[in-house]
Amino acid sequence: MPVRATTNSNFQRVLSGLRFNLSQLVLRQEQVATGRRILRPSDDPAGTSRVLSFNRQLASASRFIDAIGIGRSILDTGAVALEAGSGALAEARETLIQGMNGTLAPEDRQALATEIDLIRLGLLENANARSGERTLFGGATAGQGAYESRSIGGRERAIYIGSNEQQFIRIGDGVDVAITTPGSSIFSREAGAGAVFAGLTGAQPGSTANEGSGYEYLTLRHDTTIAGTIGTVGLALAGAGANDTFLGPQTLDVDPVAGTVSFGGGPARSIPQAGDPDLANFVVENPAGGELHLDFTGYTGTSFNGTVDATGSISIDGTTFTALNLADQNIQLVHPESGNVIHVDATGVTRAGRELVSFSGKVNAFDALQGMADDLRNVDGLDHTELLGRLDIWLDEVDRNHENLLVGLGGLGSRSERLTNTEDRLQGMRTQVEILRSQELDIDFAEAALEMARAQQQLEIAQASGVRLLQTNLMNFLR
Repeated sequence: MPVRATTNSNFQRVLSGLRFNLSQLVLRQEQVATGRRILRPSDDPAGTSRVLSFNRQLASASRFIDAIGIGRSILDTGAVALEAGSGALAEARETLIQGMNGTLAPEDRQALATEIDLIRLGLLENANARSGERTLFGGATAGQGAYESRSIGGRERAIYIGSNEQQFIRIGDGVDVAITTPGSSIFSREAGAGAVFAGLTGAQPGSTANEGSGYEYLTLRHDTTIAGTIGTVGLALAGAGANDTFLGPQTLDVDPVAGTVSFGGGPARSIPQAGDPDLANFVVENPAGGELHLDFTGYTGTSFNGTVDATGSISIDGTTFTALNLADQNIQLVHPESGNVIHVDATGVTRAGRELVSFSGKVNAFDALQGMADDLRNVDGLDHTELLGRLDIWLDEVDRNHENLLVGLGGLGSRSERLTNTEDRLQGMRTQVEILRSQELDIDFAEAALEMARAQQQLEIAQASGVRLLQTNLMNFLR
């Protein structure tokens, strides 16, 4: 008995064919519209897995590239600040050398000191530079600067208030690069070489090591002059010795034959005569510049060779004084605010005055500029040779700090270059991964258009075939 296909079975067969061809056409149309070969995981499970792997690699590379962009911006901003700081220190050095010129008037040095003050303020601004809310030279601290200026012992000093840690960014798996440098390693990097005494008063480092940083001014004060036997030749102390500045026992030699007066082996001066304006206040100096003021109004004209002595005291803060024992080789002085400890050998002291003590290699850039400005103002009334001795100390400290700053600038530059090289490598890798992902994920538009046209044609053929297959008439039922 022949099997006859029913109308329903023919209809189902045609409908199934139409659905299949329609789905193929829709798929090709979606591919052309989206440009994607894989629209859902079921389209190609193995390809989908490879695409997901490529996506992870691209996301990781993008994160690293974004971090590098931020890091390089911070490094470059820091480099600009250090370049400005380098220029400031170079300008300060030129100003200091200009101030060492012996032909300058005190007013000129005052003007130079004002310039140094402005340079110091500018350098502090550079040290406290920010990138957004991030302090560039404050270490790992946030929301505060790197340095602040404080008055300690009556002098302005710059204090580092940041931390000594660095901030890092990750530029690769397990690879970190520092994007900040603590200001303590740039503007106040220490290379201690011991305390240096400027040599004004004759004080020298004691037998015990000094402890501290920056610099201090020791005040050696003249308290009392002991006239000895000068009265036997009619001499007296002018003003009862109130204006004397020498310390310790000194030999006074009055030679009427040569017509000279000398003190402590210092320069000889002509004996004053009646009517001289300085007869009642005649000043003689020892080799260190310590002064003895004499009244010659009652001088008998006879020779004299004897000892004149003076007692004194010493202070590190200018407020609390300790009696000065000129036989002590190790007087300990502790500054109550800075904490610096200085040991003084007083056996060579011969005059009063303010003695600069610098912790060589431990004076930060800002304090070096402050000390430079103070000494250019010459508040201690130093002569040119004494002033040069102090300014030479500051010149050494400025040069050392400038070198530290240049080293820090080089470090930032090398890190920025490393970030640039890493970014170039990541960009190249990302491009290669994008190509591989595109090969898996994207379509070939020419081939996709051809496939879509073929699917359209097959659907049309299926529709035409279905129409013919489902055509019915009375004869189909009479067979």
